[in-house]
Amino acid sequence: MTKSSFGNYLSWFTGIASGFTVLFYVYYVAVYSVDFPFQDDNSLLQVIFELKKGLGWKHNLHTFFRTENDHRIFVPRLIGYLDYILTGHLNFKSYILLAAINLIAVCGFVFGLFRRLKLPFYYFLPIPFLIFQPQYHEVSIWALTGLQHITLLILLCGCLILLKKPSWGRVSIAVVLALLATFTHGNGIVVFATGGFLLLVEKHYKVLIPWIVSAIVAFGLYIADYTPGSGVESSINWPNLPASFVARIGANISVWQSDSAAASIIWGALICVLIIPSLFIFIYQSFNVRKNNSTFKNELFSFFCFILLTTFLITIFRASSTIVLENRFKIYAAFSSVFFYMFLINGFSALRKSLLIFFSGFALLFYISSYFGYTPEVANKNSRLVADTYNWRKHQTELCNTSSIESSLYFLQPAWQQGYWQVPDQFAGFDELVQATVQQRNFKPYTFRTQYFLNAGTNSPQLSIEIADFPLRRQSLRDNLFVVLHDETNQKTYLAGTLPKIAGRRQLLTQGTYFGPGFSTVIPLQAVRKGEYRLGCLLKKGSDHLELILSRQVINL
Repeated sequence: MTKSSFGNYLSWFTGIASGFTVLFYVYYVAVYSVDFPFQDDNSLLQVIFELKKGLGWKHNLHTFFRTENDHRIFVPRLIGYLDYILTGHLNFKSYILLAAINLIAVCGFVFGLFRRLKLPFYYFLPIPFLIFQPQYHEVSIWALTGLQHITLLILLCGCLILLKKPSWGRVSIAVVLALLATFTHGNGIVVFATGGFLLLVEKHYKVLIPWIVSAIVAFGLYIADYTPGSGVESSINWPNLPASFVARIGANISVWQSDSAAASIIWGALICVLIIPSLFIFIYQSFNVRKNNSTFKNELFSFFCFILLTTFLITIFRASSTIVLENRFKIYAAFSSVFFYMFLINGFSALRKSLLIFFSGFALLFYISSYFGYTPEVANKNSRLVADTYNWRKHQTELCNTSSIESSLYFLQPAWQQGYWQVPDQFAGFDELVQATVQQRNFKPYTFRTQYFLNAGTNSPQLSIEIADFPLRRQSLRDNLFVVLHDETNQKTYLAGTLPKIAGRRQLLTQGTYFGPGFSTVIPLQAVRKGEYRLGCLLKKGSDHLELILSRQVINL
């Protein structure tokens, strides 16, 4: 086989692998996303509730731009409002899928940047594996955070594209995009800094001045009447900041060491040691040349500027006594590894093949480990939200969002009653199945291990339910498993989502079985009415077929 034909085969393999990662990612997101609000998603319903009051444009403007947990999330609110105008209700699953499409578009920007290297296509192989994975599932499968972080990235890409050839028309559009980014998420103002960096290194000084003025205006608008949220720490642990910063840069390594930040610190430090000095050298060199023609480096370092500044802001405002690697911010760690790889294959041409082999192996192992390690957590969140579609329709309560439900009922109930929040009926025939099982007294001798405890954060009473082996179990990604609590006296039934056990790598390889036979769940007792509840389990197959087992075990809540 000639070198040319081998390269062609590698390019074909890269294309197939890239297509697979994208398609499987979209399938995974579609399977595990639910048209039901999770935590801060409720605020999108609150916007419609406030606008329907008809209190005038000042009230409406304040509703769109008011601070929400450190951020002014005008763009996500606008997307929700436009959805309401077009369809009459909010569809949370559509926002998650929109974020997935935006992520593909961001990857398209990365691919366009990669093409400027003029390397064979197979050098692109590690990149899709690093991006299209579930490590940052709080962004990819959570409506509001997806509308924030991924929308912010697509707005950043748009700005960089427009500022490459900064005519006044293109710059004006870029300013609008940067303003939208500012009012999408708390770190959106960094898009102005990133655009300023690009204009600086490309010596577009005439454009840079109005760009800076626009940034100052945007910052002034943002901090006007600003109130910090619960996520902002009142004191900063300065000695801990450097380690926390580099750990966030290298946080994708935490897929193998979730209980420790040591590996993330090492990987992040390696990235920073090579990138940050190179970035400052690049800035210095840009002043000493008449025109900077390295378009690849300009945009690469611009994107790195965004990642570094964003991570710095996160580290400052969410500083704590320990290093915490928040799930939602790991999307920036994924892109830091992507751009680090592109930086290396551009700067170390003699090592390109070795870098390709290393990063391909690293990215593939990371990709597999992410899906293997995070899917139980993703499945747990999905089953809890699906369960709450039943709990809300029957009892106007939620077991998943119990921390926020009480403060949100005043606008959730009108949203449900007036139809701009439509909760899907995912359990057709379930109540009849419960009644038939109770009437037949068809109870099985299974015993769940239960334990009452107080939540460490809220001090609220909770009940953990666990069983090591049960005949009903998930067989595929589309299957779902729930704990059933049925009060025969008051004829009330609640569903709770479950955290599945993993069968293990050996069973996965030899039998193709990923999910194990056991599961666990936690019930917030304040969300369930007092009574005697019989415990059971409901399996909802991907085909919507229901299988129910009620046990002989009865507990008092």
